[in-house]
Order: sequence, then C-alpha cells, then structure tokens
Amino acid sequence: NMDTRQMVVVVVMVMVVVEGMARPELQRRKKMIRRRKHMTEKLSDQKMLRHKGLPLVKEHKELSFRKKVNPIKVKRRKVPSTTPSTQVLSSPLKQFPSTQPTVRPEHRPFTVNQTVPTKPDAVKRFLSLFTIVSWKNDACTSTAGTNGTCYSSNDCSSLGGTASGTCASGFGVCCLFTATCGGTTSVNGTYFQNTGYPATYDSVSSCQLTINKCTDSVCQLRLDFANLVLAQPETTDHKCSDDQFIVSGGAPVPAICGTSTGAHMYIDMGLSTNSPVVITVVTSGQSFSRSFSVKVTQIECTSLAKASSGCLQYFTGVSGQIFSFNYMEASGLQLSDTDYTMCVRMERNFCGIQYTACPDATNTPAQSFSVTGGSPTLGSVVGTECSTDWLTIPCATNTNDPTTQSGTPVVCVDRLCGQVFNSATTPNTSPSVPVYSYSKPFNIYVHTDSLEGSSSPAESSNRGFCLNFVQQPCTASTG
Repeated sequence: NMDTRQMVVVVVMVMVVVEGMARPELQRRKKMIRRRKHMTEKLSDQKMLRHKGLPLVKEHKELSFRKKVNPIKVKRRKVPSTTPSTQVLSSPLKQFPSTQPTVRPEHRPFTVNQTVPTKPDAVKRFLSLFTIVSWKNDACTSTAGTNGTCYSSNDCSSLGGTASGTCASGFGVCCLFTATCGGTTSVNGTYFQNTGYPATYDSVSSCQLTINKCTDSVCQLRLDFANLVLAQPETTDHKCSDDQFIVSGGAPVPAICGTSTGAHMYIDMGLSTNSPVVITVVTSGQSFSRSFSVKVTQIECTSLAKASSGCLQYFTGVSGQIFSFNYMEASGLQLSDTDYTMCVRMERNFCGIQYTACPDATNTPAQSFSVTGGSPTLGSVVGTECSTDWLTIPCATNTNDPTTQSGTPVVCVDRLCGQVFNSATTPNTSPSVPVYSYSKPFNIYVHTDSLEGSSSPAESSNRGFCLNFVQQPCTASTG
C-alpha cells in the first residue's frame, strides 16, 4: 500500500545519502594506500642500488626529505585511542623512528578493543526516525470524543477498525472497533452497539456478542456503559420483565434493565485460554426507544487496573461517586433480585472512607438513599432491622471514629437501609449525614430481594442510592 511504498522510498534515499557521504572518505584512503605502496617500492629500489654500488637514480622530490634517515620509516596515520598512553624517549632531544615493519591496513588483525569509527550524522538521523515511530497500543481519544486504541493505519484497517484522529505524535491513528448483533470479537476496546447506533430501535430482538481473549494473559473484562437505555422494570416488584442486559460465561452477574448510562461492570474471564464471555441484550414487551453502546476492555492478570476478586464494580481515586443500577438521578426504580459488591481501591496514605448521600433535586423529601421504605416514608434503619433490602458497609459510624458513634446504637453497624442515610436509627424528618468506615478493604455489599410492592409493608417507591465518597487520611487514632 501507499504507506509501505513511502517508507521504502525514504529508506532508499537515506542509504544513497549515507553512501554518498562515505564514498569520498573511501577514495581518499585507497589513494593513501597506493601512495604509500609506491613510496615503499621506490625506497626499496634506492637501497638495492646503494648495496650494489650502482649510481643512484634521481630521487623523487617527495622522497628527498628522507635521504638522511636510515633506516627509513613511512609514517602512518594513527587511530585515536580511548586510553591515554605514555611514551618513553631514549633522549630528550632526539627520537628515533621504530624499526618495526609496517603492516598494511588489509592485513591488520582485528581486536576486540579496536576503536569503531563513528557513524555519519545521516545514519544517526535514519536510525532515530525508526526508534520514534514504535509505540504501544494504548488508549486514545477519537475526534468524536470516544475512547479508541492507538494503531498504525495499516493495522487499524486489517483489524476492521475505523480511524478517527491521530495518536503517537501523529505516527498512528486512533482506531475505533465496533461490533453489533451476532458478532464475535477478540480486539481490545471494542464497542458493542445496537444496529444503526446512535439511532434508537423499537423491536423484539436478542442481540448477542461473543468476546474471546485477545491474549492468554487476560483475566477480566470491564464493560463501560457509554449508553444503556432499555425499558424500565415493571412497577410492582421492579423486575426486568421486558428488557434485560445479560452477561454469561463468567461469574454470576445480575440481569439489569432501565437506564444505567455511566455505570460499569467487571467480569471474571478465568485463567483458561478458551473461556469466552457472551453479552446479550433482550428486548420485548411494550414499545420503547432503546439504544446501547458498551465498551469492552480486556484486562491482563498483572495489570494495575485489575479489580479485586468478587468486585462487580471497582472505583479508584481519592474521591468519586457510586450509584445503583437504574438510579437515573433518583427518578428510576430500584431493581430487585440483585446481590453484588462495589469496591473502592484504598489509595496510599488513606485509612478510611466517608460516604455522603448525593443531592436530589427531583424528589421531596430527597430519595438519593431510598433502599427500603414506602408510604409513609421511613427514616434511617440499621442492623438486623434491615431484613429485605440493604447496603452492608463494614463497621459504619456517623462520627469520624472507627468504632463509636452518636445515637442508637452507640457502636458501629454493618447494615443500612431505609430512606435516610445514617448509621444510627433516626426518624424520617432527619437529614442524611456522612457515614464513615475504617474497615479495609473499602467495600459496599448490595442486596435486594425479589419483592418490592408485593412485600408487607409495600416498598414500591424505592429509587436505589447514590453516594459520594472521599477517602480519609491516616491518623494516629485510625491507623
């Protein structure tokens, strides 16, 4: 193709330039060798005539300066040495030439310590050019703002991707890979999208993608929901009866529906070289404008981006935000039949974590923490009183103390539920407060049962939860 031909032309041009620069030096050395040979033969003839007592032939003007020197030595150009040498003179005023025979350059033995002449500047520039254009296939940002993978234009085309912007200082292209219903991929960074995306669709279908490992060293998948808009769960018990997003092939993952744009999942692929994961989007039931675009990132076993074992969601950084599936800014419905773990990586020099309920501008009173409750609304419920739906935050307190807190109970608790976020029992008129945990690792366990509106009392108004987190620095009391 065009890129290969251009590269060949550049290589040939550089070789011609290097050869042109070296040719005068080679010719000069050949001329010097011939001149030395001629001078040596001339001097040998003069010595022969003197020995036989014959009259001398008129010497060449270039040899006249050597008439008084006996024996005659032809000076050779010295090759500079990297180690300094010391010369001992027999007399401070006079230095006699050596009688060692001259060795022709082509007969000179090669030694390991021989100084290698430096390469011309053109050769250095030629080699440095090809050192710069090698790069890793790292993530990049396309012109559309989505994340792609940095490849050469040839590799991007051969893998079936689409170039969108440049990377690697302009030597590579930001390559986007997309797959749709019935596809199979082993390319890292592939986007699984509905047919015709970003256009929506309204039909009964089952759209499936099979994901194989790109290398044997891959252990996990990260699924980023760049866009996931499916039909809402049914309004009684919040079950996904019409649409479902299903992951099979790895560890058990709850089926979800509704809107979860911005959320993610980590899927375990195991250590086997042949362990594909299948993503399926099932749509049925009522008319609804659906769309989805899910980025699939493959993570190696030794990668620092690998999530801890058992974490369906994994968050990094000193601060951030976590929310339940289908939270939808407190306008969605809490999904039933879910059990999973949300993990926050403990950063260096931080020993605790603080959780606060997100602001809610949609509902009054706020329902950014609405895990168990109905009408009338509940306050904060903790401990064994949480028997249907709850969050488990190990040793949670409402004070910046690892074990004790203000209110009832006075010691830390694990289970939190209700409609007010607090680790102590409070009425529904109380505001949500920050909750701390100094138990490591920083994990939240989510459990919802199969009943919402059908339970007694009914819990049909549950929205789920949204929490902001900030890690707390280590102190003498928190360790």
